[in-house]
Amino acid sequence: QGAKEISVIVVHKDGTEKTFTYRTDEEYLDKVLIARGLMEGHEDQYGLVIDKVDGEAAIWETDKAYWSLYIGDEYATTGISSTPVYDGTTYKLVYETFSE
Repeated sequence: QGAKEISVIVVHKDGTEKTFTYRTDEEYLDKVLIARGLMEGHEDQYGLVIDKVDGEAAIWETDKAYWSLYIGDEYATTGISSTPVYDGTTYKLVYETFSE
């Protein structure tokens, strides 16, 4: 239930994609994804860090892997806990690895 409907596309390490659709009244994206069990994370000095999405962990210490957030096709300039939820918006969580 909720006044806003959003889509969340998850792109896994192997490149497969899954799309989740949620209705919500939450103001920020992290609250929706944690409440629905799609995402797990922990707080550090910069805010909420995404650890696991759809059961897949991204481990920086071993693989230089992380979950990146896109709003539509644009890389998000806000962290997940400060990304507002807007009706009709598609968000994307992508498993990525850092390379120099």
